[in-house]
Amino acid sequence: MSQNHLADLTVDELQSYLSDFHKDFFGFRPRYATPEQWRDREYLEASINAIHNQMDRMKETPAGRAELRSQGWVVEESDFDVLEQAEELADADAVYYGA
Repeated sequence: MSQNHLADLTVDELQSYLSDFHKDFFGFRPRYATPEQWRDREYLEASINAIHNQMDRMKETPAGRAELRSQGWVVEESDFDVLEQAEELADADAVYYGA
């Protein structure tokens, strides 16, 4: 589910989403929220978005993408990966041709 669909969810659905997503990402359910926070739509959406943002930052590096994959997340290869591979090939060519 993309972040822009959060507005369509009820508070109960956001609570379930956050609980499951947090467990999938961190390995444990969130237990740090106060009862007031747990009922606050803005808090729930911000917490969900924070996990999405952390995942997005991890996707920016090969090591981060590898870590996400090792945890069972499906991470599509991006144009960034293609550029990295092209740079590696250019570097290998430069070494081979003595440049």
